[in-house]
Amino acid sequence: MITLHSLRKLTIEKDEHKRSPVYKKLSPKAKKAVDDVMTMLTKQPSKVLSTFPKIIKDVSKKFGIVPKDIEAYFKKETGLTI
Repeated sequence: MITLHSLRKLTIEKDEHKRSPVYKKLSPKAKKAVDDVMTMLTKQPSKVLSTFPKIIKDVSKKFGIVPKDIEAYFKKETGLTI
């Protein structure tokens, strides 16, 4: 279960996620997708928990990536299941 506190850790500082070793191992397409997810999450911080699954689905379609790849990134970063 994702909590607001765990997602807040990811979005504390702009582009902080780019310094992560997990992020650096991603493919270029996946990096762009994660950047887009983070941008969308910062636009609506009050609705993070309700819109997170939809954002992942939309971004995965946009970049042609399997949603599980994006979910796997967040799972590795936070240690939580989505």
